[in-house]
Amino acid sequence: MSDNLILNKYNREAYMTPVFKGDTVIHEAVMFIDSADGYNYTEKKLLYPIDTVISLRNDKLDKEYTQGVDYEVKDGKLVWLTGGNCPIWEGNLTVSTEENDSYVDHALNVGTSGNAAGWYRLESDGKRGLNLIFDGYHEEKTVYVTYKHSKIWADCDEAGFNPDCIEKSSKKIENFFEKLSTGGDINVMVYGDSTATGASSTGFNVNYDLFSAVPNENGDYTVQREKNKNGVNAPAFFELATEEIVDKKGKDNQINYYNISCGGKDASWGNKNLLQRVEFINKYYGKRVTPDIIYVKFMANDVRTPVDFYKASMESIVKNFKELYPNALIVLVSGKINNEKCYIFRESRENVGKLQNALCEIADSFSNCIAVKVTPVFEEIIKSKDFEDYISNNINHGNDFWARVVAQCIVETIL
Repeated sequence: MSDNLILNKYNREAYMTPVFKGDTVIHEAVMFIDSADGYNYTEKKLLYPIDTVISLRNDKLDKEYTQGVDYEVKDGKLVWLTGGNCPIWEGNLTVSTEENDSYVDHALNVGTSGNAAGWYRLESDGKRGLNLIFDGYHEEKTVYVTYKHSKIWADCDEAGFNPDCIEKSSKKIENFFEKLSTGGDINVMVYGDSTATGASSTGFNVNYDLFSAVPNENGDYTVQREKNKNGVNAPAFFELATEEIVDKKGKDNQINYYNISCGGKDASWGNKNLLQRVEFINKYYGKRVTPDIIYVKFMANDVRTPVDFYKASMESIVKNFKELYPNALIVLVSGKINNEKCYIFRESRENVGKLQNALCEIADSFSNCIAVKVTPVFEEIIKSKDFEDYISNNINHGNDFWARVVAQCIVETIL
């Protein structure tokens, strides 16, 4: 890590410094909460016990907060101070299941209305559910802390984050490394749910176009133009990972992104719609798009999908990609832990692990196909951190910190 690291704006070196290595964590997300519905998280445990805070900044990284005025460090934890300027969430985290929600995503200028709380109930028969919060509002109350550490929480006799090494898959990516060594363009295709669209990052949809879920009568999809959300416009996980790999193994390769993902969809939908979306992206760009690396990430909407059904859908997706692009490296990315205040996510934790195992089995069955095991990392993260620290809509979208951790897992697996 450079001694002259840039902390006041997006910087890839900062974002790609692994949280599971070294003695410094850069821009770890923290959301202080004193909510109207009774949740109080003003003393925050981080991934590691704090030795020294280097910097605490707002979501845009252009404002720095002052220790002793806006926050303090107590017993290795970060503490919000009354009367300071450090933001805190004071709205509801939960709402009545009997009221309709109104959710507006200003990044896409679209909205929905319905009853999200009725679906994401705290208990299966409960009267309250998770409040669906627009990502931008959530992120305005998130701060990013850079700090030094010398211990893990176990050293302090407390439960907490204890990072494991990420399994390497370098034997299966030789063809991709060979392509990088030529210095030619690297074409990246992405397919999955909302997290794969880039919706978990403030740089959402900056370097690629997205397409609607359903085509019109002519077979054309509505193109969703370049937008971004509040924050530092940090790239999506697949951009971060690819740029880091190219930087380490390539020769100034130009990277081109082709994203056929769609929010709110599961692996079954992905299997049924893959070929049609590939056909359209070729039509849209006026050429046959031939990816060198394909990121596949369906899981956020599959947490209760039976494992055999999920595996069949994902295996079919991989087979179709292999037939279309036999030389492409396929990267299967597992899921995070969603907000377990909701009974659905609490009860599906074991199933999420089984879905990841299915991805590993699929990867073992195909050449040039690897699985990146993200789920265990987030199982460790939530031993220290609150869900709101890395989930940006209070339910199942991630934020820039989530995207960085996923990208770091991918890079660690590949390199």
